[in-house]
Amino acid sequence: MAQTAEFSRPPSASFASALATQFRVIGALILRELHTRYGRENIGYLWMIGEPMMLASVMALLHHSGHTQFGSDIKALPFTVLGYTTFIMFRGIVNRSEGTIEGNAPLLYHRMVTIFDLATARALLEFCGVFLTYVILMTLLCASGLTQPPARPLELMLAELLMLWMSWAQSLIIVGGSHENRLIERLVHPYSYFMIPLSGAFFQVEWLPEPYRSLILWLPLPHIFELARYGQFHSANLKYFDGLYLVGWCVVLTWIGLVLTRMARRRVHLH
Repeated sequence: MAQTAEFSRPPSASFASALATQFRVIGALILRELHTRYGRENIGYLWMIGEPMMLASVMALLHHSGHTQFGSDIKALPFTVLGYTTFIMFRGIVNRSEGTIEGNAPLLYHRMVTIFDLATARALLEFCGVFLTYVILMTLLCASGLTQPPARPLELMLAELLMLWMSWAQSLIIVGGSHENRLIERLVHPYSYFMIPLSGAFFQVEWLPEPYRSLILWLPLPHIFELARYGQFHSANLKYFDGLYLVGWCVVLTWIGLVLTRMARRRVHLH
């Protein structure tokens, strides 16, 4: 007999205790995901940064010389490392959201574990791995004299957190929408590849002529990359960055994702 999964927290719990419980649940899910995904063989958990580091290093070496058109301090190597590692975060969170419910269905027997927790744990693990990769690669570039430390660290960190938010919100939509819809599941990987040339990871908005410049700014990702480059490089500016527009995208996508995961929760049955 099928049993509908119930995920609600105890109604008597205070907000603070409920929040602490949710943090512990997400932390436990991150550790489980870390062990399940990478195990302890070979280099074990180091694959969390090893895999994105190999991808980012190859892309960076393909652009090891020259300068961009924006400023003398924006060299091609750090420009590519920043753009590709930030995009890897988006692609990793979005791609790994596929099959979240199916791959973790036994965990939903536990009352304290929700679909929201599963998606959040995966997103945070991906964020930590990619951000550590960026820090290590940029530290090596700075030590080699190939670039300078971030010009505006707070803005750079804000851009990375906005990318986490944007990617996590989209992952919620995919998790909730793909549970009983295989079409959405099949479109996830093509979508992430399709966004490579449109994301702004490898170009600056100022390089584009009109009307393409105005069209690309309708997408949220180029705004994130404009902010990230402003945080990293002295000569970058925020001429084509709209923070309110970007946050609006994040809020709307998050709301849609929460609605879809709530609908999916009602359809999940534990046998």
